[in-house]
Amino acid sequence: MTQPGYDALADLYAETFPDPYAFPIERHAAAAFAEAAAGRPGRTVDVGCGLGHVAADLAGRGLDVLGVDPSPAMLGHARRLHPELPFVDGDASLAALPDGPIAAILARFSLIHVEPAAVRAAVRDWSGRVGAGTPVLVAFQAADEPGPPLAFDHVVAPAWRWHPDEFARLLAEAGFTESWRIVHREKDYRFPMAHLLAVRG
Repeated sequence: MTQPGYDALADLYAETFPDPYAFPIERHAAAAFAEAAAGRPGRTVDVGCGLGHVAADLAGRGLDVLGVDPSPAMLGHARRLHPELPFVDGDASLAALPDGPIAAILARFSLIHVEPAAVRAAVRDWSGRVGAGTPVLVAFQAADEPGPPLAFDHVVAPAWRWHPDEFARLLAEAGFTESWRIVHREKDYRFPMAHLLAVRG
Protein backbone atom coordinates (compact mmCIF):
# COMPACT_ATOMS: atom_id res chain seq x y z
CA MET A 1 0.00 0.00 0.00
CA THR A 2 1.40 3.40 -1.02
CA GLN A 3 0.30 6.99 -0.53
CA PRO A 4 1.02 8.90 -3.75
CA GLY A 5 -1.08 11.83 -2.53
CA TYR A 6 1.18 12.35 0.46
CA ASP A 7 4.27 11.84 -1.68
CA ALA A 8 3.16 14.64 -3.99
CA LEU A 9 2.27 17.02 -1.16
CA ALA A 10 4.97 16.15 1.35
CA ASP A 11 6.87 19.43 1.00
CA LEU A 12 3.71 21.52 1.36
CA TYR A 13 2.57 19.35 4.27
CA ALA A 14 5.87 19.91 6.08
CA GLU A 15 5.53 23.68 5.64
CA THR A 16 1.85 23.77 6.65
CA PHE A 17 2.02 21.53 9.72
CA PRO A 18 5.23 22.29 11.63
CA ASP A 19 3.69 21.27 14.98
CA PRO A 20 2.72 17.74 16.03
CA TYR A 21 -0.78 18.67 17.23
CA ALA A 22 -3.39 20.99 15.78
CA PHE A 23 -5.50 21.19 18.96
CA PRO A 24 -4.63 20.97 22.68
CA ILE A 25 -6.85 17.93 23.26
CA GLU A 26 -4.66 15.95 20.86
CA ARG A 27 -1.60 16.69 22.99
CA HIS A 28 -3.46 15.58 26.12
CA ALA A 29 -4.55 12.34 24.47
CA ALA A 30 -0.98 11.62 23.36
CA ALA A 31 0.29 12.30 26.88
CA ALA A 32 -2.27 9.90 28.35
CA PHE A 33 -1.23 7.28 25.79
CA ALA A 34 2.43 7.78 26.72
CA GLU A 35 1.57 7.17 30.37
CA ALA A 36 -0.21 3.94 29.42
CA ALA A 37 2.80 2.79 27.37
CA ALA A 38 5.49 3.82 29.87
CA GLY A 39 7.58 1.00 31.26
CA ARG A 40 6.35 -1.63 28.84
CA PRO A 41 9.04 -3.70 27.08
CA GLY A 42 9.59 -3.12 23.40
CA ARG A 43 9.01 -0.29 21.00
CA THR A 44 6.06 2.01 20.64
CA VAL A 45 5.00 2.02 16.99
CA ASP A 46 3.62 5.18 15.38
CA VAL A 47 1.53 3.93 12.45
CA GLY A 48 1.34 6.50 9.67
CA CYS A 49 3.93 8.65 11.38
CA GLY A 50 4.13 11.18 8.56
CA LEU A 51 6.65 13.89 9.41
CA GLY A 52 7.63 12.11 12.63
CA HIS A 53 6.61 15.00 14.90
CA VAL A 54 4.40 12.91 17.17
CA ALA A 55 6.98 10.11 17.29
CA ALA A 56 9.50 12.69 18.46
CA ASP A 57 7.10 14.00 21.10
CA LEU A 58 6.55 10.49 22.44
CA ALA A 59 10.29 9.85 22.46
CA GLY A 60 10.68 13.02 24.48
CA ARG A 61 8.24 11.52 26.97
CA GLY A 62 10.57 8.55 27.45
CA LEU A 63 9.22 6.00 24.98
CA ASP A 64 11.33 3.96 22.54
CA VAL A 65 9.52 4.91 19.32
CA LEU A 66 9.58 3.52 15.80
CA GLY A 67 7.73 5.35 13.02
CA VAL A 68 6.09 3.55 10.10
CA ASP A 69 4.66 5.21 6.99
CA PRO A 70 3.89 4.17 3.40
CA SER A 71 4.97 7.51 1.90
CA PRO A 72 8.70 7.67 1.07
CA ALA A 73 8.50 11.45 0.69
CA MET A 74 6.97 11.92 4.13
CA LEU A 75 9.58 9.57 5.60
CA GLY A 76 12.27 11.67 3.95
CA HIS A 77 11.09 14.66 5.94
CA ALA A 78 10.79 12.58 9.12
CA ARG A 79 14.37 11.34 8.82
CA ARG A 80 15.64 14.85 8.13
CA LEU A 81 13.70 16.44 10.99
CA HIS A 82 14.28 13.66 13.53
CA PRO A 83 17.52 11.84 12.62
CA GLU A 84 17.71 10.33 16.10
CA LEU A 85 14.60 8.19 15.51
CA PRO A 86 14.16 5.04 13.39
CA PHE A 87 11.59 5.08 10.58
CA VAL A 88 10.38 2.22 8.39
CA ASP A 89 8.69 2.30 4.99
CA GLY A 90 5.59 0.19 5.62
CA ASP A 91 1.85 0.10 5.99
CA ALA A 92 -0.70 -0.40 8.76
CA SER A 93 -0.30 -4.19 8.77
CA LEU A 94 3.15 -3.66 10.37
CA ALA A 95 4.52 -6.44 8.16
CA ALA A 96 7.62 -4.31 7.47
CA LEU A 97 8.53 -4.00 11.15
CA PRO A 98 11.64 -5.74 12.41
CA ASP A 99 11.16 -8.57 14.87
CA GLY A 100 10.90 -7.64 18.53
CA PRO A 101 8.32 -6.85 21.16
CA ILE A 102 5.82 -4.04 20.64
CA ALA A 103 5.13 -1.95 23.73
CA ALA A 104 2.24 0.08 22.30
CA ILE A 105 0.68 1.20 19.01
CA LEU A 106 -0.41 4.68 18.00
CA ALA A 107 -2.39 5.45 14.83
CA ARG A 108 -3.34 9.12 14.64
CA PHE A 109 -5.45 10.07 11.62
CA SER A 110 -3.70 7.44 9.50
CA LEU A 111 -6.16 4.54 9.43
CA ILE A 112 -8.70 6.91 7.86
CA HIS A 113 -6.84 6.34 4.58
CA VAL A 114 -7.10 2.54 4.79
CA GLU A 115 -10.14 0.83 3.29
CA PRO A 116 -12.41 -0.38 6.13
CA ALA A 117 -11.93 -4.09 5.38
CA ALA A 118 -8.16 -3.57 5.43
CA VAL A 119 -8.41 -1.70 8.74
CA ARG A 120 -10.06 -4.76 10.27
CA ALA A 121 -7.30 -6.97 8.87
CA ALA A 122 -4.59 -4.64 10.16
CA VAL A 123 -6.04 -4.57 13.68
CA ARG A 124 -6.18 -8.37 13.67
CA ASP A 125 -2.51 -8.35 12.64
CA TRP A 126 -1.72 -6.04 15.56
CA SER A 127 -3.54 -8.35 17.94
CA GLY A 128 -1.40 -11.27 16.85
CA ARG A 129 1.84 -9.36 17.43
CA VAL A 130 1.26 -7.85 20.87
CA GLY A 131 0.88 -9.26 24.34
CA ALA A 132 -1.74 -8.79 27.02
CA GLY A 133 -1.94 -5.25 28.35
CA THR A 134 -0.61 -3.56 25.21
CA PRO A 135 -2.29 -0.15 24.72
CA VAL A 136 -3.44 1.04 21.32
CA LEU A 137 -4.55 4.61 20.60
CA VAL A 138 -6.40 5.42 17.38
CA ALA A 139 -7.54 8.88 16.32
CA PHE A 140 -9.85 9.64 13.43
CA GLN A 141 -12.42 11.97 11.99
CA ALA A 142 -15.67 10.65 13.43
CA ALA A 143 -19.14 10.02 12.06
CA ASP A 144 -22.04 11.48 14.02
CA GLU A 145 -24.41 8.57 13.55
CA PRO A 146 -23.76 4.88 14.26
CA GLY A 147 -23.27 2.70 11.21
CA PRO A 148 -20.60 1.63 8.74
CA PRO A 149 -17.66 3.91 7.89
CA LEU A 150 -18.42 6.86 5.63
CA ALA A 151 -16.19 7.96 2.77
CA PHE A 152 -15.33 11.66 2.77
CA ASP A 153 -13.52 14.12 0.53
CA HIS A 154 -10.10 14.33 2.17
CA VAL A 155 -7.85 16.72 0.28
CA VAL A 156 -4.88 14.31 0.00
CA ALA A 157 -6.17 10.75 -0.34
CA PRO A 158 -9.36 8.64 -0.13
CA ALA A 159 -10.58 8.57 3.47
CA TRP A 160 -13.29 7.19 5.73
CA ARG A 161 -14.92 8.44 8.93
CA TRP A 162 -15.80 5.93 11.66
CA HIS A 163 -18.35 6.20 14.41
CA PRO A 164 -16.46 5.60 17.70
CA ASP A 165 -18.79 2.75 18.66
CA GLU A 166 -18.06 1.00 15.37
CA PHE A 167 -14.30 1.36 15.81
CA ALA A 168 -14.54 0.15 19.40
CA ARG A 169 -16.46 -2.89 18.14
CA LEU A 170 -13.76 -3.58 15.55
CA LEU A 171 -11.08 -3.43 18.24
CA ALA A 172 -13.10 -5.70 20.54
CA GLU A 173 -13.42 -8.29 17.80
CA ALA A 174 -9.62 -8.38 17.64
CA GLY A 175 -9.22 -8.78 21.40
CA PHE A 176 -8.81 -5.15 22.52
CA THR A 177 -10.94 -3.67 25.31
CA GLU A 178 -11.74 0.03 25.25
CA SER A 179 -10.31 2.01 28.17
CA TRP A 180 -11.41 5.50 27.23
CA ARG A 181 -12.44 7.74 24.40
CA ILE A 182 -12.49 11.46 23.70
CA VAL A 183 -14.84 12.86 21.07
CA HIS A 184 -14.46 16.57 20.49
CA ARG A 185 -15.49 19.28 18.07
CA GLU A 186 -13.49 22.30 17.04
CA LYS A 187 -15.34 25.34 15.67
CA ASP A 188 -12.99 25.63 12.70
CA TYR A 189 -13.15 21.95 11.73
CA ARG A 190 -16.02 20.32 9.87
CA PHE A 191 -16.10 16.91 11.58
CA PRO A 192 -15.92 15.70 15.16
CA MET A 193 -12.66 13.96 16.02
CA ALA A 194 -12.25 10.89 18.17
CA HIS A 195 -9.38 9.46 20.21
CA LEU A 196 -9.96 5.91 21.42
CA LEU A 197 -7.59 3.95 23.66
CA ALA A 198 -7.97 0.19 23.98
CA VAL A 199 -5.86 -2.51 25.65
CA ARG A 200 -5.11 -6.03 24.42
CA GLY A 201 -6.77 -8.59 26.66
